[in-house]
Amino acid sequence: TLVDLREVRNTDDKYGRNTREYRFNLNGSLQKTGLKVGQFIAIRGEMDGEMLTGYYSPITRPDDEGVIGILCRPDYKGGPIVKLLQYIRPGSYIEMKAMGGLKLEFLPSQGVFWKGRRIRKFGFLAGGTGVSPMLQISREYLNFLNMNKASKEPVDVQPNALNMLYAAEEENDLAFLKALENLESDYPLDFKFYPLLNQPPMGWTEGIGFVTETHIKAHLPYPPCDDQLFVICGPQIFESIMCKHLQSLGYSQEWYYAYSKDV
Repeated sequence: TLVDLREVRNTDDKYGRNTREYRFNLNGSLQKTGLKVGQFIAIRGEMDGEMLTGYYSPITRPDDEGVIGILCRPDYKGGPIVKLLQYIRPGSYIEMKAMGGLKLEFLPSQGVFWKGRRIRKFGFLAGGTGVSPMLQISREYLNFLNMNKASKEPVDVQPNALNMLYAAEEENDLAFLKALENLESDYPLDFKFYPLLNQPPMGWTEGIGFVTETHIKAHLPYPPCDDQLFVICGPQIFESIMCKHLQSLGYSQEWYYAYSKDV
């Protein structure tokens, strides 16, 4: 589907340094994306004879009308597709396609479901810009919590439902850091994240090195339980290692999802 660029927003203050939100018009002003929470999209376009493709989790909500927005890094850390995004201007057209993903269901007075199973706790394993779907899911879950509190038929929810391990090479690679810090500040009983750096700066007080099984046991839902869901996104090698960690800790394949399986 061809969509045209509506605007580009500098979101350094809202989401963290080196971030931009690209907002595209849908074909109708009342049209919705039809995507489920956790689903992602592909965008594609040609630049200097080269076809470039990028994958993104929408930052806009599924019920937003007439628009879809993606959050990205405009520097080289954002991948080759950044060359195209830097070139296009409002009114430019680009190809967009719905892809796979989690396809979570947020049902009022019932709860959050994945493949028919109710989910009460999430464990997020993010590497680099792979944090994007975790941000999307967390924002939707927290919105669901707010609506649930005001509901005449609220469902039971558990505290500390959103827990994340976020791994990166160096501090500059922690994408959308401000957004995560704001979520943790605004919802201290519901959202926690723990960053790990392989090359930390002087004075760094958080995690150091690679994500291990010990980190997972300490910071994510453990022991395994059938109301948990682990979400994994990052470089393919990162996702592969995280899946092996979860298997070693006794999590069955029905309890985790890695985004690379749908690319």
